[in-house]
Amino acid sequence: MDKIAVVMNPHSGRKLGAQLEPWLRLRLRDRVEILKLTPEVDAGAWARERAEAGVSRILVFGGDGTFRSIAAALIGTETPIGLVACGTNNNIAATCGLPHDPHEAVEIALAEEPQWISAGRIGEYIFFEGAGIGLEADLWPVGEALVRHRFRDILDAPLRLAGDRSVELVIEIDPPSERQIVKAFTMTISNTPVTGAHLNLAPGIDIRDPALYLTVYHDLGRLKLIASAHQFSQGHKGHGYSIARHPFMRVKIQSEYPCHVHADGTLIGTLPIDVVSIPKAVRVALPPPDAVLTPRPAEEETRRPAAAETL
Repeated sequence: MDKIAVVMNPHSGRKLGAQLEPWLRLRLRDRVEILKLTPEVDAGAWARERAEAGVSRILVFGGDGTFRSIAAALIGTETPIGLVACGTNNNIAATCGLPHDPHEAVEIALAEEPQWISAGRIGEYIFFEGAGIGLEADLWPVGEALVRHRFRDILDAPLRLAGDRSVELVIEIDPPSERQIVKAFTMTISNTPVTGAHLNLAPGIDIRDPALYLTVYHDLGRLKLIASAHQFSQGHKGHGYSIARHPFMRVKIQSEYPCHVHADGTLIGTLPIDVVSIPKAVRVALPPPDAVLTPRPAEEETRRPAAAETL
C-alpha cells in the first residue's frame, strides 16, 4: 500500500493544518505518517529520508516558507509534492492554480499528475518565488509587516530607508555574454508572477518555465516604490520609471555599493551574487492540464527583449 508522508505546520495562517489533521487521518488511515513542525525538527531532512524510503507522495500543509524548506530538500528526487496552502501569503499555491479549499487541495495533492517546476539558487540558498536587490530587499520586511499586521516592525524599520541611492550595477547574463552596466535603485529576480506581500511583480511568468527573469527598475526610488505597492498588488506598475526584463539561466550581479539581497523573504547577504536557474527542480501535483494557471493580462505580457519599457 502506498505510503503518504505529511509535513504539517500547525501554526501556519489560522492554524488550519492542525484543524485538518483529524480529517486527514480518517481520510488516509494507516497510509499516512505526519510530522508536525517544531523548532527542533529538521523537516527537510525528514522529508528527504521519506522520499529515499519510497513514499509515493509528500504533502506539505503550510505556507510558502514551509513549502520552500521541504521542496529545497527534495531537489534531485522525483517524489511528488502536494501543497495544501495554510499560510499567510500562499503565493506558490495561487501561482499553481491550486484551490483555496483545503479538502480540494488535498485531493489534487493525492491524485493529480505531478509537473516539474523550477527554482533558483543563490550560493547555497534555494528559492521558489524570487529575490530582490537594493531597495526592494530593504523594504521587503515593511511589506511583510503590513500583511501580517506587525505594525511595530514598521516603526522599527531601518533609518537607511529615509534616503535613496541609485547605484551602478554590473550585470552578466548567461556568461560569457557581454557585461552590461546599469544605474538603478532596485532589481528583482522572478520565478513566479506574485511574490511577498501579494506583489504582482512579473505578470505572465510561469513557475514551470526553465528560465528565471531579472527585472531592472530604473528611476524607481523609495517614495515611488512605496506609492506603487498597491498598484503592484493589482498587477499594474505605476508611473514615472522604466523597466528592462531579461530571461536568464544564470546571471552575475555586482556593485561597489553593498546592496542587500533577499531570496523568498530571507536576507541572505549583499552583492555580488551569482544566480542560477534550476529547471525541473521538484515535481508538484497540480490541477489538470486544462485548468488555467495564473492568468496573463494582455497588457502585461512578459517581454523577452531586454529593451527598457517606460511606465
